[in-house]
Amino acid sequence: MKEKLILDIRLFEEPTRNKPLPPYAGNIYEVHQEIHHISTRFARKLREQGFITGRYDHLYIVLSPFLEEHTIAESSRPTEKWMKYYDVGVSPTVFNRKTDQEKEQFMTDLFAKVLNQIALDDDQKDMVSNTHDLLQQLGSEIEITHISKITNKFSAKVTYQIRPFNKKSQAIIEYHDSVSQEIRKCVFQELNMYEDIYFLVASVSLKNGTLYFKPRVSERATYHIKSYQTPIHVHIADIPVIS
Repeated sequence: MKEKLILDIRLFEEPTRNKPLPPYAGNIYEVHQEIHHISTRFARKLREQGFITGRYDHLYIVLSPFLEEHTIAESSRPTEKWMKYYDVGVSPTVFNRKTDQEKEQFMTDLFAKVLNQIALDDDQKDMVSNTHDLLQQLGSEIEITHISKITNKFSAKVTYQIRPFNKKSQAIIEYHDSVSQEIRKCVFQELNMYEDIYFLVASVSLKNGTLYFKPRVSERATYHIKSYQTPIHVHIADIPVIS
């Protein structure tokens, strides 16, 4: 069976012990929306690096008041093959007394601890450590690479940010001219949902000084791109030079 790359990390809570379908965290534990965004950024940045989770690709972390503090244990609740729960002992009283910033730091560290426990080898632990450090350094401005193209004349990389500063997610283009050695970079599209980037940009091409971002063609893609004007294009001259 082909091993899967991590796809998503979601945060739940346990109101009663071993409830088959625990609810999203936010009632027992006063979790604000930015913490959920952190878990998504962590997952997507690890996926970019090739972090393998095995038969499943959705990691569900359940905060539990029923476990000893800091305990991390694979859940015994039944799941589908594509998902796995891990229960983590966290005191609601202690957690809820933290400031929003302290909660974000606590949860970023907790995500890293769970991921280190499921990492298959030292290389994967390095991925976790590197991503944790980037989240510490860049916060919501961390960029996740979606697609790259390299030719003899130029290279182009499309990245995206998930809800930077609690604003809309956005798609970014970084363009390198191989002849002039100029590097240009800018936001080229605000995203209604960060997932839209996967359907808006299937390929990148250059024609007469303009970059064209071709969308995917499928029924699902049509749903995601219906509110955008496609194909998106950007004139290279309009992209600011950064180096």
